[in-house]
Amino acid sequence: MLSTLVALTLTAGSFPLPSIDGKALAATPEQKTFRLPMRFEKVRGFYDGQFTGDEAKGVTSKLSGTVGKRVLTLTSSRAGDTWKKAIVREGEIETVVEITPVLRMEEAQIEGNAKPLVQFIIGRSADVERAVEAIGTKHTEQLRR
Repeated sequence: MLSTLVALTLTAGSFPLPSIDGKALAATPEQKTFRLPMRFEKVRGFYDGQFTGDEAKGVTSKLSGTVGKRVLTLTSSRAGDTWKKAIVREGEIETVVEITPVLRMEEAQIEGNAKPLVQFIIGRSADVERAVEAIGTKHTEQLRR
């Protein structure tokens, strides 16, 4: 099954999230959206500090929008990251971080020689059969195969 093949590898520790008053943010491994009770400038400063120097290689950031509706977009092209994109949106009283995870599929060996469980057999209508017979068998021999 596809659900067993696809392993979502995003955890709260793989993408850096700012701590709130020195406490780590409570998150589940499947969580992709985080609501942070802090101002946008503080969150933006955190990410500016996280992705500087060697840490910034492969991570691009883009700031857009106006004051009150700013959006910081972080995009990763690093091979080891479990996230591809993070969008930090400024709200009235909180900042929302949305993470796009990287899906990794495991290799699955498929063997067998059985017929498929479902087969579709589409027959011709009688009108088509009569039209083919009217043309003649010489020209329609390939169509019948």
